[in-house]
Amino acid sequence: MRDFFLNAEEQLDRKAYDFLKENGEEYGLFACSGVHYNNRIKLVCFTEEYRPLDELLPSLTLDEVCKVSKAILHRIKALELCDSVSLENVIWDKESVYLDDKRHVRLICLPAVVPEESVHSQIYAKRVYALLQEIVSRKEGGDLVCRQILHQQEKSFENWDALETALDRRTPEEDESLVLKSINTPDVLTFLVHHEVFRIGTDPAEVDGLIRGLESISPVHAEIGWNEISFYVRDLNSENGTFVNNQRIEPGMEVPIGEGTVLRFGEYTFNVE
Repeated sequence: MRDFFLNAEEQLDRKAYDFLKENGEEYGLFACSGVHYNNRIKLVCFTEEYRPLDELLPSLTLDEVCKVSKAILHRIKALELCDSVSLENVIWDKESVYLDDKRHVRLICLPAVVPEESVHSQIYAKRVYALLQEIVSRKEGGDLVCRQILHQQEKSFENWDALETALDRRTPEEDESLVLKSINTPDVLTFLVHHEVFRIGTDPAEVDGLIRGLESISPVHAEIGWNEISFYVRDLNSENGTFVNNQRIEPGMEVPIGEGTVLRFGEYTFNVE
């Protein structure tokens, strides 16, 4: 059992309170029972059939922690479509996330009136990222996943689908690589790219992937590399640009690529396999 106190009747959100009682379980939320206690309101959540994530963490594998993290994201995506409770009122810490024996996630959401300045603050999203990084970091091999979470947070904050993908652990094999095949160069070119930085251009002394005799390609045009999360392409201030799926990219920017990506350096196109 967990109990919480509100200092005055005016702090109780009756709409949220009724919602938790009637529909909370459907959204993975505990219902609250409320009683007056010394001029305050005591809210009680009955958690006896569940165990807190913090207690279970030592026995969970990294894969299981990632699965629980994705289950939390599923709860969030459903709750973001619900206007009866505020995600700012969910308690985002490992002691307040509960699991049943089938690893179903249950959250505590307090039916309190949210201050006006917090309604659109999105503070909860920052707390979610912090929670996931905290629980993942406690497992062996979790550092890589933490880097993936941080990378996603910086690239597309609050994109929960992308964060779910980031939680799919990618421990690259030593022989993982990309193959670039040209489709409109005078001679067919095939480049095999491993995790080392691979530069493409027309200067044989400076590049790994040499493209001869093509004026629209700069001497050191672009590079392909691995950033511990994905392969990427970066334009190196080329004169005629680097394109990913027909979109010109900004010089110096790491743009993720993978199987199926179409790259264009100047006028010449390569398929990524």
